[in-house]
Amino acid sequence: MSGRKLGGGRILGSGKGLAPPPSSLGQRAVSPFAPSDSSTISLHSRNSTPNSLSPPSSSPRLDFSQDLASNISLAGPSNGGSLGSKLVCPICEEEMVTLLQLNRHLDDVHQELPEAEQDEVKSWFDKQVLKAKRFQPLSLINQKLRGLEVFESNETQPLSVAVAPGRPAETVIDPEELVTRKHWQRPTGNDVCTDPTCERRLGPLSGSVNCRKCGRLFCEEHTMYQMKLSRSANHEPVRGVWCRVCETCYKSRDGYNDHNGLSRDHTADFAAVRAKKVERHRLEIQRLEKRLSKLTRLLVEAPPEAAVSSGLLSPLAGQRSQRKMIEQSVVTWEDDASVSKCPFCKQEFGSWTFRRHHCRICGRVVCADPATNCSSEVGLNVASPTALPTTEKPTAPADGQIGIDVRMCCECKSTLFSHRDFTDSIRHRPPDQRAYETLRQFERGIQMLMPTFQKALLALQPPDKSRGVEKPSPTHAQIQEAAKIRKRLTDAFGKYDVAAKRIRDMKTDSPTQLRLQKAIYASASTFLHANLIPLKSVPAMLKSHSSGQRRLLSGANASSHSSPLRNGESLGFDAETSSLGGASEVSTAVSALETEEKEAREKLVVLEEQRFMVQEMLNHARSARRFEEVSTLTRNLEEVDKEIEASKKLVVGLEERWEGLYAAGA
Repeated sequence: MSGRKLGGGRILGSGKGLAPPPSSLGQRAVSPFAPSDSSTISLHSRNSTPNSLSPPSSSPRLDFSQDLASNISLAGPSNGGSLGSKLVCPICEEEMVTLLQLNRHLDDVHQELPEAEQDEVKSWFDKQVLKAKRFQPLSLINQKLRGLEVFESNETQPLSVAVAPGRPAETVIDPEELVTRKHWQRPTGNDVCTDPTCERRLGPLSGSVNCRKCGRLFCEEHTMYQMKLSRSANHEPVRGVWCRVCETCYKSRDGYNDHNGLSRDHTADFAAVRAKKVERHRLEIQRLEKRLSKLTRLLVEAPPEAAVSSGLLSPLAGQRSQRKMIEQSVVTWEDDASVSKCPFCKQEFGSWTFRRHHCRICGRVVCADPATNCSSEVGLNVASPTALPTTEKPTAPADGQIGIDVRMCCECKSTLFSHRDFTDSIRHRPPDQRAYETLRQFERGIQMLMPTFQKALLALQPPDKSRGVEKPSPTHAQIQEAAKIRKRLTDAFGKYDVAAKRIRDMKTDSPTQLRLQKAIYASASTFLHANLIPLKSVPAMLKSHSSGQRRLLSGANASSHSSPLRNGESLGFDAETSSLGGASEVSTAVSALETEEKEAREKLVVLEEQRFMVQEMLNHARSARRFEEVSTLTRNLEEVDKEIEASKKLVVGLEERWEGLYAAGA
């Protein structure tokens, strides 16, 4: 085929065959790397005539590039066309380069066509434009290659299927277009993003997107959410299609804040199954308890029998035979000859050292091996029929009680006493638990007392002169109340510190238990440090008031010492007043010394807490091999140790002063 004839090879039908013709299936496949003897059209020359066109190459890669460019480049030159993708006029079969050129050709040449043919041409042209707009090869390829798909796709891209010439092409409808748009906000040109935190004007730069759920206008940034909607724009997570929505609609949908999935409560079914087993077990316990009660009652109420024989062992043999008859009357014993092995440890009977024994509750033959503990003697304290009833649980046989040993197998023993042992184990509290509960009681007491102390301090605060508000001076009762509450808090903090140290110093072999004790002590130290600050911020009025009282007392004492005659009068006439003055002086000294000791001990507690924290930081730095921090923390630890030693010496000195004060008082 030396030349190419434009206008041939395609017949315009009734208007239904406007789809592009299918590619020829009878062409011979040519290798894409084989040289072609045909030349291609000059793409940059708009003056080339149709006569200069040469046949295109049959390479599939060239066809793809030509089809890509011919469908996308709406204003630029085309790369040429192949037999299946060339752009031709549907009326005169003239080949065109771009859609713009084809549009102008239809307006200029075929303007006088009948209305039926114009509608056919217009519909075909609209399909070509829509196809070009939807293709978007560059952005699509980039997103597919880089994995930059922002939104979920509703369905996979359909495969291209060859359409017969006499059948119209089926248009692919975007599922998102099926959702109603009646509630959409109409753009006015001066719209602002509806998001309250955004004040952008909607336009080409910021975008103008309608939320498919509420219909309001937003910018691109505030519509980066997707949810499934039905055709009526309602949330439909199962059959809906993915639609672009705003943040408010996305987060207000049903199930957004549901952090738990579907749950079904099977407790009733499990309880019904368990109830049958529990009821069966309870009936078994009652049956064995009745046997044990009957056995103990018969053993206690057994009448003594006189010895029939005069032998030495005759009384003992008679007692054994009598007890055996009583025990066999409660439950039938299993035959010894029918059992050759212990039912629990599977050891064979036969030797004189491995004898058979019977459980007095169930009657089975068991062994008495202490290693396996298949059966054992259980000691019971049974009240005598003549003794008065008591509600206390005796730990040893008391007056009016009889001690009885009953042999039981391990299964009957567990059935009878397992529930009681479990209840006793729950009631038993280890020492560390009791110490921690005591610590928590002190902590709750301090927390309940702190608001009262804060309220008392507010009444003692000096008036604020900057605001010009006059405040009445605190009364003597208010000052005494604040001092009393502070004293109670100080004693409570001291007991709290002692309880925390007791937990820390408990002996244990478990490293986990040791870490737990240290953590409890660290938490207690933090609580002390946080709540001791209000105690230190006592108003100056309280101290000035106490110092004024000391000055009055010291002045009265000095005047009394300076006048012997007055001393004599006071001793002669009012000895009680002088004794009260001496007691007041001693109480003042005791209060001052107590305050000083409390402050010293509080300082020591804070320093010990700081040392513990620095030591933890030092250990962590050593494990992380941060040697610069290790050297700095080591120096800090040495300084804290020096301060702790000084505080301990101060506390020891205060204790010596206490001893001297007590000796003087004695």
